[in-house]
Amino acid sequence: MQAFLAILQYDLGQLTRSWVSRVWVPLLIVPALFLVVVARDETELASETMAVYIAAVLAPISALAVSILASGAISGESNIISDSILSRSVTRTEYVFAKIISRVGFTLVVYALVVTPFSYLVIRYAIADTSVGGVVAGLLMIAALLAFLAAFGIAMSVAMSSVLPAVLVVLLAVTLSGAVLQFLGLSWMSTTAVIDGLPETFRGDTPVWEQVRVVLVFSLLTVAALVSSVWLFRRKDL
Repeated sequence: MQAFLAILQYDLGQLTRSWVSRVWVPLLIVPALFLVVVARDETELASETMAVYIAAVLAPISALAVSILASGAISGESNIISDSILSRSVTRTEYVFAKIISRVGFTLVVYALVVTPFSYLVIRYAIADTSVGGVVAGLLMIAALLAFLAAFGIAMSVAMSSVLPAVLVVLLAVTLSGAVLQFLGLSWMSTTAVIDGLPETFRGDTPVWEQVRVVLVFSLLTVAALVSSVWLFRRKDL
């Protein structure tokens, strides 16, 4: 447990000092503040403003940032892994679990710290056409998408030895699969379809079962990716 906590603390420190995080967070905050001002002055609809922010700002920027951070979790530290594990100061399970908790947790914390005040301000100053249940459901669905993205990135980090190819695989797989699944009508499995339907979700017009299905599906995919990461890492040749 001591080794696990030490790795977790070290990795969280690395994440907060990372240039990716230092660019990612301001790029989320500045457009959010701009849209709040626009929504107040131009009497925009709250549901549309929130959906535009997520589709045009939060989703693409976070996809790139999370892919880089998650894909570098394992493959970016091959020397540290070898020194730590081969010297028996830390087990494989402790190492990979610390990475999973730090990378997925960091992603969700940044998301919550940005989107919670933004949503409150937009609903307060824009034309409030949203429902409380719809906003909560919409934000939970996006959180599930980001958690899956981070988990998938970690899985690719374990499976691949280089960071850049892992990042490209994550971005291409998520983007292309979202478009293909939406074209096939499987909107509840498509990231792009979920984002496209956010205005209706925020207004409370999306059926509850569809919202639950999206959260459930992507939560199960997240678990599957994380289990695969642990399984692969425990058998990985260091």
